[in-house]
Amino acid sequence: MVYVFDASFVGALIIPDEINPGVEEIYSGIGEDEIFAPQLLWYEVANIFNNLLRRRRHNYNEVRQLIPALAAIRLKTDFETGAVYSEKLLRLCTEYNLSSYDIAYLELAERKKAILCTLDGGLQTAAKKHGIAIATR
Repeated sequence: MVYVFDASFVGALIIPDEINPGVEEIYSGIGEDEIFAPQLLWYEVANIFNNLLRRRRHNYNEVRQLIPALAAIRLKTDFETGAVYSEKLLRLCTEYNLSSYDIAYLELAERKKAILCTLDGGLQTAAKKHGIAIATR
């Protein structure tokens, strides 16, 4: 099987005060299956880390200690780009009234015929309507 992780799912795997037993259960069941994310994920995770600092939830050293857990996830980065890709994202954005950031995960799951792993309710709803499997515990 193939999976696509979004930033909400990754955060629930690695941030101590956001760890979610259901997410951990899903992740532990994946085994050696492939896990993909769009390049966007790395920007989103860096922003999550920055917000942890700005909101003083964690200090810099604590946030840096999350990096090995992030690296251990075995994410494969998808680098789809170009005008045709942007047009596809736009079409899906207007169809589901979601941001292009959220739609990038849906599009990747569709293209890879993957199971989408997200905690985002709007993205889960769109995935179901679009015929994309979502991970549930």
